[in-house]
Amino acid sequence: MNSNLTEKAMASAMKKLLSEKPLNKISVKDITDECEINRKTYYYHFKDKYDLVHWIFMNDFYGSLDITSINTIWEFLEPLCVYFYDNRQYYVNAFEEKDVNSFSQFFSELIKPLFKKHFEDVFSKSEFYSLYADYTTTGFIMLFEIWLKNYEHIKPDKFLKIMKNYIHVSAKHVVDQDDVFLNLNTDDVK
Repeated sequence: MNSNLTEKAMASAMKKLLSEKPLNKISVKDITDECEINRKTYYYHFKDKYDLVHWIFMNDFYGSLDITSINTIWEFLEPLCVYFYDNRQYYVNAFEEKDVNSFSQFFSELIKPLFKKHFEDVFSKSEFYSLYADYTTTGFIMLFEIWLKNYEHIKPDKFLKIMKNYIHVSAKHVVDQDDVFLNLNTDDVK
């Protein structure tokens, strides 16, 4: 079996398993048994099960995305929401794991720079844009997970519209209150 076919076989096995149970209930042995390969072959391609989940996302989502046509974070998040919605159970189970190498951590590191870039212009006069981008990233991921898990009736375009509105209203409020933030000192937050 060539390298690409082997990786696809492992990905297919992981997709099947992760659609049935959370990642913390899946072992490398489960994956290798499912696709009938040995552990040595698995570890030749991936360092652990998290690495395989990340590889699946990068190949399935990014492999189908035309990065050159994306100019805003919203143009990135729109196909992302559709992709996750279409693969809902798989990603609900992938997000369950909160380990250091988890998909949740990987996803956060992936979208945080996009929010930082988005908020650079909005908060150009504030030293707090990076903090706000971190806050927004964390909140977005939490709501994203809740949406995937509990709100199947809300379609991706509607969810993204809700999130965009929430983020813009929140950012406007922060900008309007920027003088308050700029005058904060450590005694004010105790």
